[in-house]
Amino acid sequence: MAQTPKDTLEHSEVVQQSDSLEKGDQANNKYRSEYDDEDRAPEARGRDADEMAPGYWLSSRFLGSMAAIGLGFCGGTGGYALIAPVLNDINDDIGPSDNIAWVSIVYILSEAVFFLLVGRLSDVFGRRWFFIVGSLISMVGSIVGAVAQNVNTLIAAEVLIGIAAAFQISFYWVISELVPMKWRYVANSYAYMVSIPTNPLAAKIAFAFQKTPVKWRGSFYFMTGVNALSALCWFLFYHPPTFKMLHRKKAAMDLFLHFDWMGLVLYTGSLTVFLLALSWGGQLYPWSDPHVVGCIVTGGIALFLVFPAWELWLQRRGKDTFLPLHLFTNRVYQACVWITGIGAATYYGFSLVWPQAVITLYSIDSYDRLGTLSGVVAMCFVFGQMFGGLLATVIGPRWTVISMTWIAAPIYIACAANPLNLTLTMGLITTGSLAIGASEAVAATTTTFRLRTQEELGTAGGLSGAIRSFVSALATSIYSTVLANRLTTTVPQYVGPAAENAGLPSRSVPALIAGLQGSGPLSQSAVPGLTSAINATAAQAYKYANSEAYKTVFYTSFAFGGAGMILAWLILDNDKSKYGLVAGHVHNPKNEKTLETVPAAENA
Repeated sequence: MAQTPKDTLEHSEVVQQSDSLEKGDQANNKYRSEYDDEDRAPEARGRDADEMAPGYWLSSRFLGSMAAIGLGFCGGTGGYALIAPVLNDINDDIGPSDNIAWVSIVYILSEAVFFLLVGRLSDVFGRRWFFIVGSLISMVGSIVGAVAQNVNTLIAAEVLIGIAAAFQISFYWVISELVPMKWRYVANSYAYMVSIPTNPLAAKIAFAFQKTPVKWRGSFYFMTGVNALSALCWFLFYHPPTFKMLHRKKAAMDLFLHFDWMGLVLYTGSLTVFLLALSWGGQLYPWSDPHVVGCIVTGGIALFLVFPAWELWLQRRGKDTFLPLHLFTNRVYQACVWITGIGAATYYGFSLVWPQAVITLYSIDSYDRLGTLSGVVAMCFVFGQMFGGLLATVIGPRWTVISMTWIAAPIYIACAANPLNLTLTMGLITTGSLAIGASEAVAATTTTFRLRTQEELGTAGGLSGAIRSFVSALATSIYSTVLANRLTTTVPQYVGPAAENAGLPSRSVPALIAGLQGSGPLSQSAVPGLTSAINATAAQAYKYANSEAYKTVFYTSFAFGGAGMILAWLILDNDKSKYGLVAGHVHNPKNEKTLETVPAAENA
């Protein structure tokens, strides 16, 4: 078929554009690394922001991609944050079920396992369809959750939502790829801002839905819409380099056959088993239970011994490994990754523990107030994430992380001063959450700078996300176990004597404690000798017993915060000479075929 003048003109413009990109690529040697893949087409390589096409930053494909990323992040966070605060209400509605704890467990587990897969595979095979599919999976999960009639169906929904979250919460390195390095911190602050309804305000919105006819299902309806819109934006606007742009001289089948699939299987299998054990321990089973011990031993050996040994063996044979091992010798990168994990440990750990404290320690008679107080940790953490990006842009990441970490860790310990004092505890926990949120966000973004090549951004981001989730699961397990163990001591220690001194027969104390904990009725027939006066005295003692247990949880937080205070000193400021680099960008899909078939350097 003969080309029309219009076709010829468009082809010529694309060739000229590609030639220009090639020349610009050659001129940008200051951004090049000895590790960069020369097999990439010029369109798939990083370049200076000044060389971007006029109007690119206001183009529909760039702004639409940013919208897709922000909406995707909303979907990833909301699928968990909107459900966690009302989990007990959900269990009352479609349960009761002993499996309700799995709703939270499977989300964190699925997210952790898939983080590295998303980053590594999208580095190799291209990003576009990974993120489209991610939002579609989250949409399906939200629909399943919205129509769930039992807890097991809800668990299945959260498995899908957790898998999708690994795509959606990878926003920080996807955004970092699209904007100049100088503006990465600000761009990530934008994503946190978009997530306000499903992240910092999630608890308040969740309780607000509880006052509507649809109740908690409203959160899933809302998430279905958010994920559908996100998937649409990914599909319409997000056109990063395709596989053919990433690999001009390699066939897809060749890469597929030589990919380290054994490493992928070892990693996903061992991490799943190990995290499963951490999630079980102290919650579903005692730590000494064979289920827990067996999974910790098996998963630990496979994850920390067998998998690294396989990767080392493969590397020595000159083969590409699933996980580039040089990332573990990158000191600054590793410091940033683990500080990110420590920040997330606070978010996830206290997002579960603090709402329990609010319900148990304080007399809250309003759903609105309960939603506000329960969500204060998440609110301040995310507001800190927004603030941290702006601060790092001004003073640099090093002193931002050091100052915020050194503020947060001691403040969380100070929360143990008097947990029954709502005003004091709220003042401390909000300040600490703001500071640790700022530290976490800046550390996460800084992981995208300290790489030997920006072409491994997805892999490095995926590993960072996996470690973040690993530390979160560990912290959540530790906090829950510490709280449960302390309550078994403090409740009998304070409630029994107080009730007996008020006149309750000692034989009625176990039934009284069961009633106060919600595992039995709290009535005169169930608790012989109970009076309103004894009940009031016992309730006060029960609050005090809980406050003593929560003190230990706040003390325990320093195990993470103290480590962060040390790691913070390993972080360095970024190389400002590379601040103009745009690691990747989105192209006009109309020119895609031509850009794939016109390697300008070879046709010059």
